[in-house]
Amino acid sequence: LAQLTAQEQKILLLVAEGKTNKEIAAEVFLSDKTVKNYVSSILSKLNLERRAQAAAFVAKHRIDTGHS
Repeated sequence: LAQLTAQEQKILLLVAEGKTNKEIAAEVFLSDKTVKNYVSSILSKLNLERRAQAAAFVAKHRIDTGHS
């Protein structure tokens, strides 16, 4: 996780919650395309292929999403 920026970490957690790019974009005040680029970058940095793997990564590492 250290290689992810704070914004990437935030987006990773939102992906792990099952949010769509559009929902994430609205929440972090970015365009859908920008979020898509972030998600691609996150998957690449974590050596993952799919959003579901990103969600599993968060669960496996028990990263706190800030929600209970």
